[in-house]
Amino acid sequence: MQRLRPRTRAALAAAGAAAGVAAAAALVWGGYQVPADLLAPTLVLDLAVGWSFIGVGLVAWRRRPDSRTGLLMVVLGFAWFARFAVAVDSRAGFVVGVLVGSVYLSVLVHLLATFPGGRVQDRTQRVLVTVGYLLSAPLDAVFLFVFGAQRQLGEGPPPNGLVIAPSNGEFDPSGVDLAVQAVVVVLFGSLLATVFTRWRAAGPAQRRSLTPGAVGAALIVGTILVERTAVLLLIPPAVGVALAWSAAVVLVVWPLALLLGLLRSQLDRSAVGPLIVELGAGLPVPERLRSALAATLHDPSLELAYWLPERRAFVDPAGAPVTVAPARGRAMTYLERDGAPIAVLVHDPVLAAEPELVAAVAAGAGLAVENDRLHAEVRSQLREVQASRARIVEAADGARRRVERDLHDGAQQRLVTVALALRLAHTQLGTATSAELAALLDEAGAELAGALAELRELARGIYPVLLTDAGLGPALDSLAERCPVPAVVAAVPARRWAEAVEQTCYFVVSEALANAVKHARASQVAVEVRETGGGLRVEVADDGAGGADAGGSGLRGLADRVATLGGELTVRSPRGGGTRVVGTVPCA
Repeated sequence: MQRLRPRTRAALAAAGAAAGVAAAAALVWGGYQVPADLLAPTLVLDLAVGWSFIGVGLVAWRRRPDSRTGLLMVVLGFAWFARFAVAVDSRAGFVVGVLVGSVYLSVLVHLLATFPGGRVQDRTQRVLVTVGYLLSAPLDAVFLFVFGAQRQLGEGPPPNGLVIAPSNGEFDPSGVDLAVQAVVVVLFGSLLATVFTRWRAAGPAQRRSLTPGAVGAALIVGTILVERTAVLLLIPPAVGVALAWSAAVVLVVWPLALLLGLLRSQLDRSAVGPLIVELGAGLPVPERLRSALAATLHDPSLELAYWLPERRAFVDPAGAPVTVAPARGRAMTYLERDGAPIAVLVHDPVLAAEPELVAAVAAGAGLAVENDRLHAEVRSQLREVQASRARIVEAADGARRRVERDLHDGAQQRLVTVALALRLAHTQLGTATSAELAALLDEAGAELAGALAELRELARGIYPVLLTDAGLGPALDSLAERCPVPAVVAAVPARRWAEAVEQTCYFVVSEALANAVKHARASQVAVEVRETGGGLRVEVADDGAGGADAGGSGLRGLADRVATLGGELTVRSPRGGGTRVVGTVPCA
């Protein structure tokens, strides 16, 4: 809904004042039969009800333009004054007064059923609002058509659907009117149950916001229920007048309750000063800032996550990674400093209706949030270092196990075969022919050659000698030649780099090629190495199935190795779109 302009607000306020004056004139000089001793209090009460709804509604409309509550309150105030048209001594005034005589209560049902948003959100609210409006002008039009002759015969106005009571306390005891009153009792009973259910199901922050309106609604609906139940019991006229007065009096309660809620929001913003003082005392401690913000915003469920630009991820106050995404029943407010995001508040959606409060808290706590973000970044780095150490130890243990297994299953088996062949040749020295001995020795020589080849391959996997002797380019060419999948290595800078840089780039390519062979089912791999500002950028792309897990042991180990030099490893592997591994290694 659009924000209410100042001119429009002033025009509505003037129209509301004029409507109140016109209603007062109709009450004093029109056809309304009010005892002289009750004229003054009746006039004051009627003006208080109409003007309170219009005035507070305009304030609520300005403060919360996204809510329709303010608009509905203004409409209710004008509908309250419009019902006095029935007192005008003319046929047109009588018809208008009857048709709009109970519209204000239909708007009240709409207002209370959909508070605080003013919009119908579920089936229960839709039914309540629809029934409320059907029991006003449409039903009053039927009554006007059926009982309209009573006005001409001087017997008073026809009955109404939702109107609280005629001013003289008399009720039509006909079966139709009693049936309508029974429906009204059920309607307001359901409305009371809906208000209570919504308040009970709300979270702490939303319940705090709903309480003033819910209490006022309970008083209004409870009083109307008592009054309408009394109608069904055919109480004496004097009691009916008293109950009708009570129902009108409590109508003033709801605008005052809503005004109290608006004033409380204003007072909440004054709590930003103590928040700044509290945050300025002592060293940052995980959860301390979150607890202080939650207390100031009156939302115990509030969550605080800090943005780490280098990692492009959110972490909690303890430095643990968290996922920040829209969720049902939660709202997010991003905090910025100097135009850059620093944190996000995940809170109850009701706070979205208090943007000024949230903005004041964010501005007041901005420096503390920035300081705590830096501490969270340090904690995150410490957690990452600890996790990286654990992964390095685990990777080293795994590498030793693989070496032991490769030696046992490969070279060791060949050496055992050589030993058996030599022993057999030794036992047959006196009996075997020269050809037989030569065959045994040839077999032993072949096994020794195979064992030597496997040991060299194993040593090359542990540490590539060619990398040390010839540099990164020849080592990558050799790696691509041995790869079962066709691999193409683009031009590699010819200059030599630091040993740690060359080793890291080599193992990035080696691990990426191994993944392409084992998991990606790729048909081709492209390797590219080029210089960037102060470093090397290594990229390995395949045309395989994709879906590589960047958190797997191999790629995660590579990320740890690259991070050790201050670099970064990224993996993009959409399903069916191949895998692209990019490592950037600083060389300064």
